[in-house]
Amino acid sequence: MEYTQLGGLGFKVPVLTLGTGTFGGKGDLFSAWVYSCVEALRKMDEAIAKDSIAGETTCALAIVTPEDIFGASVGDSGVWWIPENGNYLNLTHAQQRKPFIGSGDAWPVPFHHLTQPGSLLLATDGLLKYTSAENIIGTCREHPAELGAKRLIELVRYPSGGLPDDVTVILSKL
Repeated sequence: MEYTQLGGLGFKVPVLTLGTGTFGGKGDLFSAWVYSCVEALRKMDEAIAKDSIAGETTCALAIVTPEDIFGASVGDSGVWWIPENGNYLNLTHAQQRKPFIGSGDAWPVPFHHLTQPGSLLLATDGLLKYTSAENIIGTCREHPAELGAKRLIELVRYPSGGLPDDVTVILSKL
């Protein structure tokens, strides 16, 4: 597998050409991807901890293939798979809230789920802590991804226009 340097953080990530192959949930390649997600967060933790200006943060990352969703997380950001019907699944339910990325002691926790029709939501606690799962699920199901992401942020916006916390949302329809 070919790797490239990711920005100035000092760690390498796999180089992929999207659409040219299928990556299944078995074997060495799958294991390498899960390991790469955890390793990427560990290296990010080390690099940020060495930076005298940077602080600490949470992080959740996900890789989606035609067969699998996998990734890793640290902190209180979340990755949810929301099926077209039925209950959602918090893929990051086992993550360690602390120590955060940038502490030098973060402990990324991997996750895996088979890709199925529905929505994949990556969000910070600014969304997840300040509205209900029912509101989030309903919004994701009712709207296309781009509009849904905007509506999710509006769920937690105060009448004054402010937000209760930093809010980052990535919403994708699978």
